[in-house]
Amino acid sequence: MKYLIKTLIITVVIYAVAKGILFTFYRGHSINYNIGNFTINEKFTANDKYYFKIKSDKISINFKIKENYNKDKKILKKLFYEEIDGYKCILPIYKNQKIITDVMCLKDNIIYYASSLNNKTITNKFKEYGYETGTFQDKAQKLSISNTQSIYKENISKNTYLAIETYKGLTLFNGKDTKIKLFENDIYKKPISLFTNKYYIVANYESEYTFKNFYLVNIINGEKTTIRSYDEISFDSYIMGEVDNNIYLFDKENKKQYKIDLKYESVEVVGNKNNIKFYNGKWETISLNEALSGKHFTTSKDEEGYVRVDKINGYYYYYKEEDGYKVYRSDEENPKLKTYLFETSDLNIAYINDKVYFRKDSDFCYYTNNGIRKVLTEKEIEFNDDISLGVYEK
Repeated sequence: MKYLIKTLIITVVIYAVAKGILFTFYRGHSINYNIGNFTINEKFTANDKYYFKIKSDKISINFKIKENYNKDKKILKKLFYEEIDGYKCILPIYKNQKIITDVMCLKDNIIYYASSLNNKTITNKFKEYGYETGTFQDKAQKLSISNTQSIYKENISKNTYLAIETYKGLTLFNGKDTKIKLFENDIYKKPISLFTNKYYIVANYESEYTFKNFYLVNIINGEKTTIRSYDEISFDSYIMGEVDNNIYLFDKENKKQYKIDLKYESVEVVGNKNNIKFYNGKWETISLNEALSGKHFTTSKDEEGYVRVDKINGYYYYYKEEDGYKVYRSDEENPKLKTYLFETSDLNIAYINDKVYFRKDSDFCYYTNNGIRKVLTEKEIEFNDDISLGVYEK
């Protein structure tokens, strides 16, 4: 009997270890199954990402989600379909009767989320299937913190740090607001400035015609340092972009290119009129005329009809100029089928984890698959739209 018990224990342990090893090294699956008249292709990859292709004789649609289902298969359990006001709409129901995807409505080969359509006929119909529009709408309360600023604390996690430019420096937000003073006088325009990762960098705008100092602020703890240049740099300069924690600036007056190393807090000349570095997914050299025209680093691809297309975390983001910018997204698996996301006032976009931070008029917001959420309102933007927001998430 003892031998049998011992053998059973060893067998169970071996089985558990083997299962754990298989789970750890499991790389994904691609399976096909049916729900009613719908055929589903479900692909699972690393990082809890599921990609679906759903087809019937009435609709063909694809989308992806990120959700921890312990690498399970066949996580779609029900699909509800309705045709309303020219839209072909579908609501997926997932394992454990969860609704984690907004109602997707297809029209003219563009997917629109029901929560952004403001179509009561659609939302009321899908309420019969357990859909609640509130899940995908912003319900955070506005908290006024000054005459011009309001914050939406419910939309800001403890690991999120915000910083907004002021005329004398910055205001930091994480549980409380902290003023960081960089200038004695009000500076209304600061084109030589940038938020990158957990830092804000700005030229010393209290110099007169040229400057030698950059101010660097850690937006987590408010620590200030000064980065000094050996050269006098003209204010007729612009930041070309940032690569590997280094910021590249071109001085148009002196025809010099500088690299500002944030790690070592140093400034060095890396280019002149005969040799100007440019980054477009890879390093190359551009002409002096291109640099003088204000050419910025980019990893965007060109596509007709859009002013910008970015590839981020398995998605393409498309920016179409139309009374501001309308923003669309597609899966890299099927770039032709686009989903409308939001409108933004400018192209100062930050992709941070699963969020896209953007500005709409005087509101700073982010977009996730649960919809649009406001984080900060700055009414001063009505008079000066040069004000930028910085975000860092641990």
